[in-house]
Amino acid sequence: MAPTPSSSSASTGSGPNALDSALTSIRTSLALPTTSLNLLVQRFVTLMDQGLAEKGADMAMIPAFVTGVPDGTETGTYLALDLGGTNLRVCEVKLKGDGTFDITQEKYKVSDALKQGPVSDLMEYIAQSVDVFLTDYGSSSDQDVLNMGFTFSFPVEQTAIAKGTLIKWTKGFNCPDAPGKDVVQLLQTALDRKHIKVKVNALVNDTVGALLAHSYHSGGAFIGAIYGTGTNGAYVANVEEVKKLHFGEKGSGADANRPKKMLINTEWGGFDDDAQSRPSGTGLTITPWDNYVDRTSIRPRHHAFEKMISGMYLGEVARAIMVSLIDRLLLFSGWSSPAMDTQYGFDTALISAIQGDKTEASDAKSATRKALVGTMGIKEEHVSDLDVETVRTVCDLVALRAARLSAVPIAATIQHTKQAQEVGSEGKIKVGVDGSVVEYLPGFQDRMKAALVEMLGEKIGEKVVFGLAKDGSGVGAALCALQAVKQEREGHVIV
Repeated sequence: MAPTPSSSSASTGSGPNALDSALTSIRTSLALPTTSLNLLVQRFVTLMDQGLAEKGADMAMIPAFVTGVPDGTETGTYLALDLGGTNLRVCEVKLKGDGTFDITQEKYKVSDALKQGPVSDLMEYIAQSVDVFLTDYGSSSDQDVLNMGFTFSFPVEQTAIAKGTLIKWTKGFNCPDAPGKDVVQLLQTALDRKHIKVKVNALVNDTVGALLAHSYHSGGAFIGAIYGTGTNGAYVANVEEVKKLHFGEKGSGADANRPKKMLINTEWGGFDDDAQSRPSGTGLTITPWDNYVDRTSIRPRHHAFEKMISGMYLGEVARAIMVSLIDRLLLFSGWSSPAMDTQYGFDTALISAIQGDKTEASDAKSATRKALVGTMGIKEEHVSDLDVETVRTVCDLVALRAARLSAVPIAATIQHTKQAQEVGSEGKIKVGVDGSVVEYLPGFQDRMKAALVEMLGEKIGEKVVFGLAKDGSGVGAALCALQAVKQEREGHVIV
């Protein structure tokens, strides 16, 4: 229920029912009834087909060149390398064959000079870090050469399980001579130059890693999904659906080694990026607050879907709504603060804290009051009990829409692949999830599950089982190295 305006709100000149009316409008704008969800699923399936058939689609549907998932019985020792920010992480993962593993890991700082200099210097430093790691910790493997999965969190065009060309740098890296080069070959050259007995046999996307990690832990999985700072997902596709891949001619030796499955990195953050250029009701509904968040972002008209559900943007959507209420004199008596007036000043972590706040609105120790007064700097005398309830309502509506939207790609993927029929009447559809939003936003998974039941029906929706898939960039990368060994042994031919 929307909070009932107090008599003091009438003194703003906006009328006693103005706040109630405003919240009703916000609720309607952010609502996603089942009919809207089903239309989005249809749109998602269409874009999946486009991405699987052609390169350069808005939703890229990138083949990961991984042709299977672990079931938890695998054993062996593999290295993982994770490069994507200030630190480089080197891991050794020992798979124990019962869905569990032991991991040894260390972080090494990447200097600004290495981020900006020749790529050979960066790769030599990475190789040196691997060497230091193996010297310091040794290895539990008896293999002459250790296989390593490389999580490289930058845009690449991947053309094989261990081959990918850097498209461009992000996250403060800018080695000028690297774009257009195969990052696996660059690293392997540096390792070989130092006579380090490590083979980089897998290039890994973190969402593919999340799927592999959850599959090992839970005895198989179908989808890996990231709901954190951004959002993305990977799933196990039937190879015949991936029209843009090419195999040997029917009946040829190459065709005989054609795999049946292929992991696909969907890049679903780009779902429906042309929503604002199409008639309303045919895809994502862009509210005025969404448009504000988008047009003031670093990349306008890019990843509109992601901006509605990811941790990078949820707080900003809520802030945009609250500022609109402040400007109408319906919140905090029209008062604001420097933090509330600052772009991204209302962190998504505050939504988690506020959603978890079950205290009375008048309680001085309320997490909502602490967020508004302590963190956001709204003067205490301007925060009424009604304001506390209003902020809780806004945060809950933003979080509810995010959860329901997050269920759309999962429902669409299940429909597209007919996975419910494949697992049978007693089977489960296992979805590994990772990221701060899905882990820390109260009720997020339950709300996703409710939306799935609405879209798929109770019989299929109840088959979906969520589980946290931790460390896709570490454990998942090691598992990808294992899968690469298996594929090489089986002789899968993929172009």
